[in-house]
Amino acid sequence: MSNKVVITDYFVKGMRALPPDRQRRAIAAIEKFMRDAAVPSLDFRPLKGKAGFFIIDANSGDRIILKRVEADTYEAMDVGPHDNVYRRWDR
Repeated sequence: MSNKVVITDYFVKGMRALPPDRQRRAIAAIEKFMRDAAVPSLDFRPLKGKAGFFIIDANSGDRIILKRVEADTYEAMDVGPHDNVYRRWDR
């Protein structure tokens, strides 16, 4: 099953803060997610305490926060280092 991901302005802001190699990994993670969310390296899971929000790993220590807006459509909400993302999302 494929998914659609809509990129938000806040996600773009987070991407700009990452070095180019980590930006490429984040983009690759989103592309993998769009093809198949069950890819083990993504570790797609719900964000605890935030209904409708999910998290994937970007293979570089970075995390990507996704918000489900429809059954197969998500908004990319945030990206960045593990600790920073979890701190921003009160986890």
